[in-house]
Amino acid sequence: MRGRLDLDAARLQADEGKGNRACKHPSTLGGKHRHFCISSVTNQRPSATYVLMMVRLAVIVAAAAAFPVLNSGALGPPGSDPSRVLWQGPVLAGSAVAWVEQSGGTGSLHRWRPGRGDQVVYRGDALAIGRPLAASPTHVAFERNYPGCPPEPGGQICVQQTDAVVGPWTGPYRRLIGPHVCFFPTEGNALALDGSVAAYLEPDCGRQMLQVLVRNVARTGTPVVLRSASFSSGCCRDIALAGRYVAWNDGANVLVDDRVGRRTAYRARIGPVGIDVDMGFDLQADGKVGVAYRPVEFARAGPTEVAWLSRSAPRLHVLKLQARDTRIRIAHDRLAFERYLGPEAGALVVADLAGRARTIARFAPPTRLRGDFDLDGQRIVWASDRVTSTRTDCPPAGEGRPCLLRETGITTIWLEDLASEKPRLVAQLSFIDTPVHAQP
Repeated sequence: MRGRLDLDAARLQADEGKGNRACKHPSTLGGKHRHFCISSVTNQRPSATYVLMMVRLAVIVAAAAAFPVLNSGALGPPGSDPSRVLWQGPVLAGSAVAWVEQSGGTGSLHRWRPGRGDQVVYRGDALAIGRPLAASPTHVAFERNYPGCPPEPGGQICVQQTDAVVGPWTGPYRRLIGPHVCFFPTEGNALALDGSVAAYLEPDCGRQMLQVLVRNVARTGTPVVLRSASFSSGCCRDIALAGRYVAWNDGANVLVDDRVGRRTAYRARIGPVGIDVDMGFDLQADGKVGVAYRPVEFARAGPTEVAWLSRSAPRLHVLKLQARDTRIRIAHDRLAFERYLGPEAGALVVADLAGRARTIARFAPPTRLRGDFDLDGQRIVWASDRVTSTRTDCPPAGEGRPCLLRETGITTIWLEDLASEKPRLVAQLSFIDTPVHAQP
């Protein structure tokens, strides 16, 4: 039977989620607990440099709130909401599929394996459901949010801390990124895994600096620093790892680093010179990069260009196909993206480097591509929503909150072997009267 960790203040930093081996493994991390207990918190905002960045907001939590449950075995408080809402993924983890969902107000990390079905690997209020996870066949890494000090009488409040942990799927999970409370400018992934090797972005809040680090988490030793940059530099908002290569953005450029040879493999400008771009990218094991991009002024409003680059030809090879957004995956010289078919229509496709594409699934209301998708060259995993009903939820006069659009429907996670061309149903998650976005 899985046990619940005793989360007093002295052990908050030391105790990590232990997977389904929580009762068998003592704490693996030590160190002095950092308190961020304050009587008031200023409303910090990022500078104009970060207007187009996706930032992690510092959340103020009342001191009376209980500490989050950090071990995977402890269940969150039962909720009346029966919805299962997909937040992150699905991603491939060898033959398995992983995702993060929320049900009854509590986040949970799931792993589905052929012949074994769906298993909850980690559950708790600390799971950062709004941040991407990283997965490999052997390891998983994810971020957590929790109050920076224990609840005490007197009305003090605590700022929210964020960290990241990594470990084998069955645990134990060890801290990878230390606790921090500052704004962390990221547009995509702060974590990446390839086997037991992790690449990640770690902030130094005091110096307002960001580092790109890589380490083998299955071995002891210090991480290798690949890049250091200031928060205001525009560097390192997204990271990818495959084989010996690590890629990150540096402003409007993508830089590919050979972590084994300790040298830059190549660096390429994305988009026209002098024009800021909204972009997403992915990396395959030989150093090729797949990228989807568009001018910032069209961000979230227009289709994106799809291209690839390589060590031997580090320039944009633009396909004739366009994507609906900046989500893209590359593996074994195949690119996966949602093809733009119209303002409300798209298709998940897998294309070769010449742009010859095969349609995996089509989407138009009431169906849509949901969350992320992943590709390993032989298989592709994705999720689709079918919305069965919507309603507008407006508050009574004088309440002050905006109207919400609420939806009911089913999210289905699919897995397809590209050779067989036969999709397999992995899981179905029902969402019931779930808020979508604020109405004007």
